[in-house]
Amino acid sequence: MNYSSLRDEYYPLLIEVIPAILKEHHDEMKSIDEFNLYFHNFPNYLNELTDTFTRHCEAFFLPDDEYQGFIKMSDAEAYELGIAFAETNYFTVDLILKLTHSTRMCCIRHMLNALNEFKINQGSSMIIERFFELTNTRQNSFYEGYIHKQNDILKKQSITDPLTGLYNRRYFYKCIVEELTKAYRTCHPITLMLIDLNNLKEMNDEYGHNEGDRLLEHFAQSVTKVRSNFDSVFRFGGDEFVIILPDCNEENAEEIGARLNDELSKFNSKVSLSYGTINLPLVEQPENLNIEHYLKIADERMYRYKSQYKNTVVN
Repeated sequence: MNYSSLRDEYYPLLIEVIPAILKEHHDEMKSIDEFNLYFHNFPNYLNELTDTFTRHCEAFFLPDDEYQGFIKMSDAEAYELGIAFAETNYFTVDLILKLTHSTRMCCIRHMLNALNEFKINQGSSMIIERFFELTNTRQNSFYEGYIHKQNDILKKQSITDPLTGLYNRRYFYKCIVEELTKAYRTCHPITLMLIDLNNLKEMNDEYGHNEGDRLLEHFAQSVTKVRSNFDSVFRFGGDEFVIILPDCNEENAEEIGARLNDELSKFNSKVSLSYGTINLPLVEQPENLNIEHYLKIADERMYRYKSQYKNTVVN
């Protein structure tokens, strides 16, 4: 098949209908508030869509090997685009389906109408076949990327505290089994630290809840300053946190607690933290370990610490 002569014959006609596709698509979407907001904040959307349609029109006339390479590239690009759309957090799944359905159907209507001006022959049939293949695979890849990222976002939301970005209590019980398994395999110590922020209520009463929220966020940021590889920090309640400390005994954990207290005092000299630590036993089947028992011990030690040091001002 002479792809070059087909391009000379059909390409100008197909390129000519792109503005009509974009106008119809935009008209369909602009009645939806979420899309209006998206178009306002991402003004290059239609220009990027124009570029995509133009490249697709060019791909219709590529030799077979180059065309197959283009499909792979287009699919990968659409997958990443789906991820990007999910990250903007503008659209529900239903709205994404409306978006992809609109772009595809507008293309079908205008492209096929343009091709109908010619008699159906081998050349136009090949273009139509490639058109449906490209639009189908691109739409599917876009949707797969969007769903993949949405699932990641939903998973993260289900295991993290929205204010501090730390893990939540529910996720702790999964992580502790994993960390105990690693500790048993490597014969390295593992320690739990239970933390309570002192005077958070007083901060809220005196300065307002926004300042109390800032204190909680400051604590979350302070953890990484003290130990950069902390990735097992959990918010258990309003002012209560738990940290899993791999490769760490109780003495090392006490040092970390003191350094965290220093960092917290930089936010406000009236606030401090109380903590209790407990070294966990290394067992072959950590899922059978009564972790609540050890949390209770850490809690008791934390309250003994609080009764001793709560009102101590850190210099």
